Amino acid sequence: MSLSESVRQAFRLLRAHPLRSALTLFGLVWGTAAVIFLASWGAGLRQMNERAFQRAGKNMAMFWAGHVSKEFSPAVDRRFLWFTMDDVRALRARSRLAELVSGETRIFAAAVFRARAMSFDTRGVEPDGEAIRGPQLAAGRLISHSDVDQRRRVLVIGERARRRLLGPEGGVGSVVRLDGQPFRVVGILARVGTQLIRDGDQIDDQIWVPISTHLLLWPNEFGIDDRVRSVLVRLRDRRLLDESEAEVRRILAARLRVGADDKEAIQTSSGVAMLRKLPLDQQDLLNFVISATTILIGGVGVLTMMLDAVRERRQEIGIRLAVGARRRDVLTQFLLETAVIVGLGGLLGIAFGVTGSLVLGSESLRAGIPPELNDLIPVPELHAGTILSAVGILSGTGLLAALIPAQRAAAVDPAITLRAD
Repeated sequence: MSLSESVRQAFRLLRAHPLRSALTLFGLVWGTAAVIFLASWGAGLRQMNERAFQRAGKNMAMFWAGHVSKEFSPAVDRRFLWFTMDDVRALRARSRLAELVSGETRIFAAAVFRARAMSFDTRGVEPDGEAIRGPQLAAGRLISHSDVDQRRRVLVIGERARRRLLGPEGGVGSVVRLDGQPFRVVGILARVGTQLIRDGDQIDDQIWVPISTHLLLWPNEFGIDDRVRSVLVRLRDRRLLDESEAEVRRILAARLRVGADDKEAIQTSSGVAMLRKLPLDQQDLLNFVISATTILIGGVGVLTMMLDAVRERRQEIGIRLAVGARRRDVLTQFLLETAVIVGLGGLLGIAFGVTGSLVLGSESLRAGIPPELNDLIPVPELHAGTILSAVGILSGTGLLAALIPAQRAAAVDPAITLRAD
């Protein structure tokens, strides 16, 4: 029997039992589409989490000083600790695994522009800190080394803070008063978006000033002239997170004269570490098992359909064998018919899976979603390997579903079949 005849026979088989055929094809279509969509969605989820954590700073780790742990000192001697700009400079000079190091200070300052007044998270930053944070500019420039050296009263403002404080009439060149002190706006940050790790308000809600100006105008309560709130570090290699953190701890602990293992004395937080804790690999495996199981269920339906077809067509098979057809011809016929049915379900499934992934990732669909919510909705990422894996699972399922019916058809005894009829 030719391939074209096998195709026609497969469609006749589907039309003969429409309900059973619909249920069988549904399992194949749904399973194939699920493999593609869930794999694409999982890749999109991984990228969404990556971006949401990295918005605070690419490969960034934050360190801040706490107090001596009770395990390392008596309760009466659990002194509070702090970092200074000298510690930042020492870490920058001695660390081999840190690509960038920067100090950062922070205070909530009352900001006034024309008739608007509100409080904002105001950070003292260095150029290296801006590079670690990594936001894009919408207008103007960032804080420069000369701004820090000369203690200029200039500021860079986040996108949402700009809308709230400056409104449509303010921009680069506007003068804002921070706790009564005049600052000129030199830069406006582009929208950063939702951050899954942060120490305070999101970057979109912050105001940045030179760290030297911040230290001058907002001295800390302990009277330490150059005390910094936190130390930011960009890792050279995120795979060396543990080694990098250990090196930073060792250097800073020596400066503070505390134990490097005292995690209350030197505290840390990192988006890279949090990403490691997310069960994304387990989620991918679960998605794969669910979708592959659905395809296998569809394969069971195909197996049942083809076994019924062999039983119903025993006379036809017996006549073909009696007039000279070889058993391998019968075997090939049923293999081809099964392949047509599985292939039809697979093609429809691939079409639905690819279409669903493209539609859910389309700009037109996501345009109406608020940006803050959009940041937390994965965009399915289609890859050729995803489609190939679906085809591979489908092919294996089709082969298993075809072998038993085809072997039973080829094993029909024409003499017994004709005598029974």
